[in-house]
Amino acid sequence: MNFIEEAINVYRTRKHIVVQKIGLKFDAEDDNILYSFDIFYQRNKNRDKEYENIFGNKTNIDGKRIKTAMYSRRYVK
Repeated sequence: MNFIEEAINVYRTRKHIVVQKIGLKFDAEDDNILYSFDIFYQRNKNRDKEYENIFGNKTNIDGKRIKTAMYSRRYVK
């Protein structure tokens, strides 16, 4: 499944499969920051099938977003 490579977290919304790539900015002088680069893939039959093949055994198949202090979003059709 190409589109979830290097993902820390993957979850589904009504319209998208979301891949979170999470990082930590460590700063000894200021606060540390947890950040996320989110890619929103538009759901389609093929992506849903791949998602369900990988995550079908989870109790909550749709998963949940990991909260971060800041994030960026990119949308893919």
